[in-house]
Amino acid sequence: ALGAMAVSATASLVAPVIIGHAIDTYVRLKDMDGLLLSAALLLAVYLSGIIASYTQIRTMGGVGRRVLFNLRNALFTKLQDLPLAFFTENKAGDLISRVNNDTDKLNQFVAQALMQFVSSTFLMTGAAVFVLALNLRMGAAALLPALGVLLVTKASSAWVKNKNLKSLQSLGGLSSEVQESLHNFKVIVAFNRMDYFQRKFQSSNENNYAASVSAGFANNIFMPLYGFSHQLAQLLVVTYGIVLIESGHLTAGLLIGYLLYVNSFYMPMRQLATVWSSFQLALAAMDRISEVL
Repeated sequence: ALGAMAVSATASLVAPVIIGHAIDTYVRLKDMDGLLLSAALLLAVYLSGIIASYTQIRTMGGVGRRVLFNLRNALFTKLQDLPLAFFTENKAGDLISRVNNDTDKLNQFVAQALMQFVSSTFLMTGAAVFVLALNLRMGAAALLPALGVLLVTKASSAWVKNKNLKSLQSLGGLSSEVQESLHNFKVIVAFNRMDYFQRKFQSSNENNYAASVSAGFANNIFMPLYGFSHQLAQLLVVTYGIVLIESGHLTAGLLIGYLLYVNSFYMPMRQLATVWSSFQLALAAMDRISEVL
């Protein structure tokens, strides 16, 4: 999967070089044969990237399923070895939520977000190297908005993880109330205590709703911030690029290639916003699983 990821990311990094060279060489000279050759080469690069991406997704999907299978077995085996006092202190519904829901959060991270995180990091690093190598000052201007975003992300990571942990805990509490009500349904009806259990369920449901909304806000706050940094970087590159073209230090093809590299840097960073939220959710789920294990 790592090999396929490297091929896919490399294809994305090579494409802007081919496009920039074709514009400066073949389009400027109106060389149709050279342009068709560049187009064919670009098609081959994109096809190799698509095949590598498919291989990566298929491979990590199998890995994630095996991780989920083994983790649930380990968790259920551990539950059988625990003393009765543990089950007195922890409700059955919450334990069911840990076995089913929390392990599935880890499966989603391993199968999807983990390789996406590695791929995005590899692609961003490669794009950063290219933009700095082509023009140091222009590269610094392009990467400056990303620095501010990364500092904000690092500072808010603990807050996002805490929100996700509370959401998982509230979901476990809601599952416990449902399990308890269904398990004791005959007794509840016999003693006419429907109103009492309805109030308990309503309280748990409201807590879960509030925690889920709070976690959703925390998980999605990065997306518009990363999008703004992408647009700001494009504006800086275009503005500075026009100045360099007028002074004869930059070509039109190189400017277009530069914009493509800026996209290759900031688009994965926008994907990292989702991946980072999934990572914080997986950490919160792992905390709850580790308590049992």
